[in-house]
Amino acid sequence: MCGEHLATTIVPRKEPAMAVNGQKNLETVLVDFLGALGHGDLDGVRALLDPAVTWQGLREDWICHGPDEVMEWLEWGLERRRDIEGLELIRAGDQVVMGARGPRIDAVADEPLEGQIFNVFTLRDGRIVRIEDYRHRSEALEAAGVAGDRGWR
Repeated sequence: MCGEHLATTIVPRKEPAMAVNGQKNLETVLVDFLGALGHGDLDGVRALLDPAVTWQGLREDWICHGPDEVMEWLEWGLERRRDIEGLELIRAGDQVVMGARGPRIDAVADEPLEGQIFNVFTLRDGRIVRIEDYRHRSEALEAAGVAGDRGWR
């Protein structure tokens, strides 16, 4: 009875195209990108990068152009694997904000991070076209055009 009643009263909600794309982008970063990194599948990571991908680091002169340079930077980071205690992912249309927190996320070169770093991924057609690094969550959210905090309660 209960299952029959639910089946007749629940109407699937049609999501706007922007929400569907945002969800797909979130899943691409969370499942595909982070999954491939976690399994050491560098070919899988490379397949997600657009041929014109750019990665902007914390400093203006820290910039990678194209999959080869981005992969070189990622491999450098993987060699210095950091313990991650927590991740936060926020979808924002064609962008995904990712925050990583951990005790060993202390610095990149001489740039202090104080236990966290934020990346803004920009995706187009299921591929990563840009990654930008930020020290602070508020900067990353602003860069992705996220209005308000969208914090958890």
